[in-house]
Amino acid sequence: MIRFVARTIGLWLAAGGFAAAVIDGMKSIAASRLVMTSLADAWSDLAPASLSAARALVEARLGGWVWSTLVAPALTVPLWAVAAVLGAALISLARPPRAPIGHEP
Repeated sequence: MIRFVARTIGLWLAAGGFAAAVIDGMKSIAASRLVMTSLADAWSDLAPASLSAARALVEARLGGWVWSTLVAPALTVPLWAVAAVLGAALISLARPPRAPIGHEP
């Protein structure tokens, strides 16, 4: 059951990554330049209060340098890449185990 849920979430994430890549491609064609939606842009569009709350939490608990040197650069990664990598990881982790050598299915 857990394997099914992980594969389903992985497929949804992979599809979302593909959709984000298509949307970025359409924006790039319309703007005649490369346009990529970062993870921070998508997060601030969906839930701006949670982004600022996460920043305040990280700065309060771990220090401001953690946000500026680790978290902020990680949030500049394109959304399609994050979704595609997480989706592929979940799909590969949830695949059924291989049969041992010498045993037929």
